[in-house]
Amino acid sequence: MLLGTWFIPLVLLSMILFFAVERQVSGQVRDTIILSADKAVEVCQMKIDDVIVASKNSSYLPTVRNSYVKYLTDHNKQRLEQDISYFMSQQYRYNKDINMTAIYFTSSPEAICYCYSNNNTVTYKSVKAFRAYAKDAVQKRAQEIDTETAFMRIKGRVYLIRNIVDRNFHPYAVIVMELNMEHIMEGFSSIWGFQEGDLFVDGISMMGLYETDPYQEKYPQRIMENSRFEKGSSGAYVYKTEESNRHRFSYLVNIDSTVVVSEMDTIKYVFFLLFAFMIPLLGIIFWFFHKRVNMPIYVLRNSYKEIERGNYGYQINIEDSDEEFYALGNAFNSMSKTLKLQFEKNYLEEIALRDANIMALQSQINPHFLNNTLEIINWESRLSGNYKVSNMIEALSTMLEATMNRKKEHLIPLAEELSYVEAYLLIIAQRYGEKLQVEKEIDDSLLSVKVPRLIIQPIIENAVEHGMDIRRRGKIRLTIRREGNMLLIEVMDNGHLTPEAREKIEKLLQSDGTTEISSLSLGIRNVDKRLKIIYGEECGLTIKSNKEEHTVSTIIVKIDEGQEQ
Repeated sequence: MLLGTWFIPLVLLSMILFFAVERQVSGQVRDTIILSADKAVEVCQMKIDDVIVASKNSSYLPTVRNSYVKYLTDHNKQRLEQDISYFMSQQYRYNKDINMTAIYFTSSPEAICYCYSNNNTVTYKSVKAFRAYAKDAVQKRAQEIDTETAFMRIKGRVYLIRNIVDRNFHPYAVIVMELNMEHIMEGFSSIWGFQEGDLFVDGISMMGLYETDPYQEKYPQRIMENSRFEKGSSGAYVYKTEESNRHRFSYLVNIDSTVVVSEMDTIKYVFFLLFAFMIPLLGIIFWFFHKRVNMPIYVLRNSYKEIERGNYGYQINIEDSDEEFYALGNAFNSMSKTLKLQFEKNYLEEIALRDANIMALQSQINPHFLNNTLEIINWESRLSGNYKVSNMIEALSTMLEATMNRKKEHLIPLAEELSYVEAYLLIIAQRYGEKLQVEKEIDDSLLSVKVPRLIIQPIIENAVEHGMDIRRRGKIRLTIRREGNMLLIEVMDNGHLTPEAREKIEKLLQSDGTTEISSLSLGIRNVDKRLKIIYGEECGLTIKSNKEEHTVSTIIVKIDEGQEQ
């Protein structure tokens, strides 16, 4: 089964995958080379076209013609050379594609006006080379081209030649440009595997790698829109031709074939190694499945059938030599032993859950019973005329109602929250009397804003407990205002924060809730945690000292604009 359904199909699939990957990789390499070659040719051709256009400026712009006409009148040769040199400097000196530009007039070809590029690698040698080797050939060629543009390669230098004509299209001067072919063809170095390249203008080599275009006879009079990629025994080539400005430009790029071959060799090695490891892998998998999978599964199948029949105590005979099955068998035996206990415990857990529900109902009944009892005592106090006790009972009943939260509301109006504060202050006033002074500054327009339940009373209680001085006198100021979309509730007491108290507060507000603390500290921490859970980290509780060294507890609550409207 493994041979017929796994090994042989895997071998066939690997072979198919190998040829598919080889073809795809070859195509991707070819496409990458062609794409980069197209981009390089496009940039190179654009630079050549720009140079041709720049050469036309000598005819289209009136500077050369006007200077020459003035020279014919005053015969001031020095001023003519100055004007022409200034014109060339402005037009061609900063063109990186041109090494040297020369202009001479047909009436006196021995007088040459020139300028060379500001490139540091270009010097007066370009002018000397033109005078020594190219001048005569250029003059002869200029007489043949009329108004056309010509390209010549002389002693390794490429020259562009163009006649400067008057309004009647009669040549009266010649402009010669030595092209910077390294800069023009610098984009070819970005082609993957690039070794060397050549440019043919009308079949004549500009770089000197070939005498003439070797592909001209193969593709005569054909303009190729896309680059042609060919690979042979001698190497790989990319060839492309374009026509521009009445010239045929052919680009030939020699690609290092080892770059293409190396990509395929890597894939071949990977597939050969994969195939070599398949044969021993087949034998190992066959033995492993039979010994470690088939046999243990057979034993486990029979064991589970015993469990299905109700034989929960069924045990497997475990062999120590089989490590995987040994662990699996132990797990099965352990499951079989504990399965009956789980069924027995299930009934006990159901009874315990029922008892817990009954206790929960009782815990809900007790606060209601206590609240009703307080109401009865309150009426008895009023009937007997003891209004002080009655008010305290009403305040205590309000606090009890706040903790019960019968309506299960998480957010309540600020006015209701302040009623719980008033109830607490009424009760605590009976303890301290005039020794405790409470001031309030509350914006009445904020009373309808929804806030979490019981966030102010714990802070007031903390201010009372820790704000009383040694004379048991204290002053508390409650301020509620709005800043932007935030509700600020400040509780100021005249207590002083010691360094120990600051450290305790910082640990209290940053603890994770596992540390055992007092009920009062627990209330403060719960206020901060609830605010951060509901509104995010920007809200919460802070406890700091003000300029008078009094303790200020600030509660920040985000106001829901939509709910407020």
